[in-house]
Amino acid sequence: MRKVLFSVLAVAMFILPASAQANMLDNPGFESWVDYQGANVPDNWWHMFSDVDVAGTQSSNAKSGSSSGQITITGSGWGGWGQWVSESVTAGQTFYAYQPINIPTALNNAEAVLELKFQDSGGATVGSALLANRTTATNGWEALSLSGVAPTGAAKLSYTVLVRDTASGASGTVYFDDSYADTQPVPEPASLLLLGLGLAGIFVFKRNKA
Repeated sequence: MRKVLFSVLAVAMFILPASAQANMLDNPGFESWVDYQGANVPDNWWHMFSDVDVAGTQSSNAKSGSSSGQITITGSGWGGWGQWVSESVTAGQTFYAYQPINIPTALNNAEAVLELKFQDSGGATVGSALLANRTTATNGWEALSLSGVAPTGAAKLSYTVLVRDTASGASGTVYFDDSYADTQPVPEPASLLLLGLGLAGIFVFKRNKA
């Protein structure tokens, strides 16, 4: 029985994280990169950098997979990547965003930002942008997270990660990986474990009953 229980748990824990987390983002793990006008950019993300003092590139410092996105600021300006999460937003829908980041050393006069922005069909911003930010060093990979309800008139939603200055003389590096946006929150590890145990218990109960 122990062998059966272990096997079911292993399978459940392997499958659940992937199946339980539907993700509206394309290339959320920054695994695929393409050349765009001489710049190396993450595939399916738009590229936006206001100044040469802010640069984005592919990095091997990854939370999962083999690569992540790295943004370094050495002066002033802002820069980052974004994409349309959904172009069929319905007013009243709740959206959740979860962005793991790695800041090895505290940023100097700069911040890492996660932004969700609702827009109408014409591209005008509807309501206020939803922001989560961080300036201090992380303990390895930690996450910026936020959620928001689509306001009246919203027709689409954008997801953006960026690094920007908060004063002159900004400096620092931020790594981004495993981006997530959906109408369901990211399941907590403890919840996944309980679900896995529940599935295993049901399996063993049915097996014994048979």
